[in-house]
Formats: sequence, C-alpha cells, structure tokens
Amino acid sequence: MRDILARQWSNEKDSNMNKLNKLAHGVVLAFFGAACWLVWALFQLPSMVIVHGGAVPLPAFTRLCMAVGPSLIMGLAAIGTGYCLWVWFRKLDRQGSWVGFLATATASLFLVTLVAIVAIYLPLVQALHSLPAN
Repeated sequence: MRDILARQWSNEKDSNMNKLNKLAHGVVLAFFGAACWLVWALFQLPSMVIVHGGAVPLPAFTRLCMAVGPSLIMGLAAIGTGYCLWVWFRKLDRQGSWVGFLATATASLFLVTLVAIVAIYLPLVQALHSLPAN
C-alpha cells in the first residue's frame, strides 16, 4: 500500500512539474515574441533617417539587412512557436526543460540584434559625415 501511495504522489508531482514546464515555455515564448517585434522595429529605423529634408542613401549592408532581417525574425518566431506547440501537445511523461529553449531563443535573437544594431548605425554615421562642419 505504501508503494502505491508513493507512486501516486510521484505521478502527481511529475504532472505538476509538466504543467509548470509548459507554463514556463509559454512565458519564454511571450517574451521572445515581444523581443522579436522590437528587433523587427529596429530593422525599420534606417529608412527613417532624413538629413536636410531628404532621405540618406543607405549602405548596401543596411539594405541587405532591411530586406532579409524581417523574414529572419518571422522565421525565428515561427520556429519558437512551433517548438512550444510541440512541447504543449505531445504526450510524454517527462517534458524537456524550458532552460534549453530560453538559451537557444536568447542566443539566436542576440545574434540577429547585433546585426540589426550595425545596420542601424551605418546610415546614422553616414548622415553625420554628410553634415556641414561649423
């Protein structure tokens, strides 16, 4: 009898951990989605640089990043959402940890953000160089 109660308690504990794990995946996905939206907005900024009433011609790297970046961000968000849906709906006794998902999502978004920052600053530096010196 004691072994049966111990197994039931263990199964309830595992079930609660799986629910918490799924909730943690959802929280990570929500913050990852918000971060993806902010990085997408960063890719829109270089086209808004205006000096002396005219748009600044954008460097080739910035144009490339503005063309590819939003698609890459949407792909990352789709992969993250697909993974979370897979975790939520699969029927396993033991779920994978949310820490690996957090590390992968953060690292991939960090690398894309570094590229976005470089792409943003190139037109800004070019615009500053085109200003007349006093």
